[in-house]
Amino acid sequence: MNELIDLRRQLLSGHLTQDQVREVKRHITVRLDWGNEHLGLDLVPRKDFEVVDSDQISVSDLYKMHLSSRQSVQQSTSQVDTMRPRHGETCRMPVPHHFFLSLKSFTYNTIGEDTDVFFSLYDMREGKQISERFLVRLNKNGGPRNPEKIERMCALFTDLSSKDMKRDLYIVAHVIRIGRMLLNDSKKGPPHLHYRRPYGCAVLSILDVLQSLTEVKEEKDFVLKVYT
Repeated sequence: MNELIDLRRQLLSGHLTQDQVREVKRHITVRLDWGNEHLGLDLVPRKDFEVVDSDQISVSDLYKMHLSSRQSVQQSTSQVDTMRPRHGETCRMPVPHHFFLSLKSFTYNTIGEDTDVFFSLYDMREGKQISERFLVRLNKNGGPRNPEKIERMCALFTDLSSKDMKRDLYIVAHVIRIGRMLLNDSKKGPPHLHYRRPYGCAVLSILDVLQSLTEVKEEKDFVLKVYT
């Protein structure tokens, strides 16, 4: 603590060169992170030794900052006083985009069984999904299986960069049937057994969505056709 107080006094004196100020800030930051770790406190993300606003930075860059801070703490613990180069990477401050998805209705009534619908973002060029899957549970009438939890009908895909928004992205919906194996109303077989079977898939181009919006925060309805 005495060391930190002395370093802070040097900064406030205003008699240091820019290089000396940077070195003092680096030393203070390493000491703070080292102390927080030993006290069991959270690691504070910083950019150029200044605390960053977690609401103004993407999750991926926040993770890189944590790795960088962690590396500095480990170097300080091992009595290494020089910072290793970070492979030339600098933490960017991107403008993240968020994609809000809300399922208003499911009208594919020919299923007549409980249904699970999985939504995800898919990159056509790379041929893979780039997000986690969001699950909506529906009853045989196409309504939410838990009517009291209507908030489970919507999801937010967060931290899409400007580069992501220019990619060939699609919303992909996988529809899973949950019910009897037989398609008809036959009573054959144990009625208590329910099987999960892929039923269909629907897609929607993100580019089509963006082109149809007059402003970024506008909400618009789209109909996705389910292909069996």
